[in-house]
Amino acid sequence: MTKQNKSALNSNIDFIQLKLYDFFDEKIDQEKIISKRLNKTPNFENTNHKLFLDENNTFKYDNPICPVCGSHKIIKKGTIKKNKQNTNGKTTEFKEQQYQCKKCGKKFGIYNNPLIGENKQFLQEIMDKIPGIMKIGYQSLRKISKYFEIFLGIRISHQTIKNWSDKNHEESISNEKFEYSGYYLYDEQFLRLNGTRHYRLTLFDAILNIPVTERIVRRRIPKNTKKFILESTENKPFICLTTDLFPMYRNVADEIEVKHQLCIFHLFQTINHKLKVYCRRNKINGKQRDHIYENAQELKNCFRQNSKKEAIEQFKQYLQKYTAIPVVLKDFIRKHIINHFHRYVEYLDDENIEKTSNKVENYYRQTNPEKIKKIYKTKNGILTFLDYQMQNWTEKHIKIK
Repeated sequence: MTKQNKSALNSNIDFIQLKLYDFFDEKIDQEKIISKRLNKTPNFENTNHKLFLDENNTFKYDNPICPVCGSHKIIKKGTIKKNKQNTNGKTTEFKEQQYQCKKCGKKFGIYNNPLIGENKQFLQEIMDKIPGIMKIGYQSLRKISKYFEIFLGIRISHQTIKNWSDKNHEESISNEKFEYSGYYLYDEQFLRLNGTRHYRLTLFDAILNIPVTERIVRRRIPKNTKKFILESTENKPFICLTTDLFPMYRNVADEIEVKHQLCIFHLFQTINHKLKVYCRRNKINGKQRDHIYENAQELKNCFRQNSKKEAIEQFKQYLQKYTAIPVVLKDFIRKHIINHFHRYVEYLDDENIEKTSNKVENYYRQTNPEKIKKIYKTKNGILTFLDYQMQNWTEKHIKIK
């Protein structure tokens, strides 16, 4: 008699794990326990909870799981397009990924999307929050993506955030249209884009305390500076320009034919540096050193008068004691101060003229600190960041009389 193999319906039998209390002395309904374990309905915790929004505005599950059988063997079955009315009246188009389970054949898509629920405009609200985050200070795109994942439970690709935040700047950014005062500060800051040295040019309104225009250029030459200042002040009042002591700025101001104030702070800083180096090299100490610094103080007082006329008279009196002036100061006075004395005292006859360039340097310190000067790789990237910083600074520091 031949033996026949009969199917035991293995596919219908599940494994169960007996627990210690199954062997207690108490009377237990074993059939009920086994039936309950075999017919247990699977509970898939954290199933399809984490959403991901890619650079194509497509919502996907981070780790799709079949909601019926719990299988991870999922294939993609195309996308469906949806439109959402935004808070600004415009329509945002996005897609939702569709899936199918390879094990049980169940088809499913994105459900309970917290960003596009009924009568909600969360997608647009998220897009509107990105500028606010960028205004705070430098944040990497991946870090911003992490913020959304932590607080909203959705992971947005860094490329999507870049697409939302980029403003497609060519080479300059300009502030809003205010009634500018005509009293400006100008300065430059070096930075590196993809390892190459560039310069950040800034024209700053001294009265409103806000930047007017900024530009990124490859070379620091008079042509670029002059072109930038003229284009930034076109159809705007232009009374005076305050800069530091860099020689190129004097030539540009003369070509533009505008009143030019040199920074008093940088002048005093230069004098102090020359004295310090001179005394150290020549090992000068004691009374001789005190005499040199006292004489330098007399020179500084010439720039602290009540008017240009008084400043000129004070400077003439100082020069009458020329033989008493230390050698280190004589050389600097002869080559620099005598030729440009009028540029240091313009502010004495006009209270609106800034005597230092400290305001624009403070703006630099707060909007692009040293630690991030080498991070950016493109002009558009750094200009987008600076545009948000300009908006933030203007909101906080503008002074309108």
